[in-house]
Amino acid sequence: MLAVKLLGAASAYALAWWVSRHEGPAAYGRFELALTVLTIAALGARLGLDGVLVKWMAASNANREQGVQKRLVGRVMLVTGLVAAPVLAITIWCASPGLTSWLGDDTLASAWPWVAVGIPVLTVWGVSAEALRGLSRMKSYALLQPGIVAAGAVVCMMGLGWSVVPAYAGSLVASTALGVMLLVMALSEGADQPSAMTSEWGWRPMLRTGWPMLLSSAMFLVMSWTDTLLLGHFLEEDQVGIYRVAFRMAAVVTLVQAAVNSYAAPLFAERHASGDRAGLKAALRQTTLLNVAFSLPAFVALVAVPAWWLGWFGEAFAVGSRCLVWLAVGQVVNALCGPVMYLLNMTGHERPAQRIVWIAALGNLAMNVWAIPRFGIEGAAVATAFSMALWNVAAAVAVKRLLGLSVWDAIRGGQNSTNA
Repeated sequence: MLAVKLLGAASAYALAWWVSRHEGPAAYGRFELALTVLTIAALGARLGLDGVLVKWMAASNANREQGVQKRLVGRVMLVTGLVAAPVLAITIWCASPGLTSWLGDDTLASAWPWVAVGIPVLTVWGVSAEALRGLSRMKSYALLQPGIVAAGAVVCMMGLGWSVVPAYAGSLVASTALGVMLLVMALSEGADQPSAMTSEWGWRPMLRTGWPMLLSSAMFLVMSWTDTLLLGHFLEEDQVGIYRVAFRMAAVVTLVQAAVNSYAAPLFAERHASGDRAGLKAALRQTTLLNVAFSLPAFVALVAVPAWWLGWFGEAFAVGSRCLVWLAVGQVVNALCGPVMYLLNMTGHERPAQRIVWIAALGNLAMNVWAIPRFGIEGAAVATAFSMALWNVAAAVAVKRLLGLSVWDAIRGGQNSTNA
């Protein structure tokens, strides 16, 4: 997973570099704006049920009830891919003139048909990936990462001469087809182990569990992309492009965390389902220490020479150096707090996680609305870094209060023995 994350990060930077060098910062900014709308819409189409699949697939493995897994996946695919996603695709298609007007760039009009068609594809892609993750098929899950889609887009741009939007679309379709195939193969191995679809796996508990996860994920995504959308509204697309390159560069700090969290979520769910509290503590300590070991050196490397790093993308990007520093601060707080949000969601505390993300997202929105017109991309960076630090610290406090586990004890090498 770490190798794939490194490849994916390199591919994302290669995509940003290629587009910025050949089409300019404004073109990269337009691509990021279209990708933002696509990502948010596909998240809504998944209804939080992809998160339920991670939890339930892991729990069914722990309880040796693999026979229910195929029907659970079929149910989620039906609701998300065939119902919710087409509805949102039609909504985006109809709303595209208003989106173009709000973002203030007529050249974006050509991207909205791609976005509308991409919503069902990205929805199925996400559900397939999360189902494989819940099954602990980490090698298969590793192949369904955004960075791999970016790598395919880079190949299409460099090898076939495609522009960035159709190149990314083609790569996403290929990745989705691969994901569906891998998921079908994984589910076929447990098909000969029948299990009854008891009320535990029913529609009501699924939707009841998925709803808070959807709200948490939606607010988390809104918090992650609010800065980009508001920059597109208040500033020119070249400023969006500069900011997004700085944002992606700062994400290097949590690169290992992204890989660690990939297996942390199903691991937490399995330990919780089996009542293995000691194993839950050990998993939290392991994941937190791995995050810290990589994030601190990466943070120091970025903030020491931010202009040099951004200069690789062109002279115009050097003005984003202070943005990079602020965003890196937010990311290092994220890493130091560990996978606390996953821990809450996978142990039955979805609603406290939802409240934390809602508060942070609304605060992020308010700060960006105030800061961007006054301070430009630096205002967006400060607002985003502050909200990122806020929700991570709040989630770490919630983990301590609800589960009796402390990420800070893990960093110091100790374990809190308080029982939840």
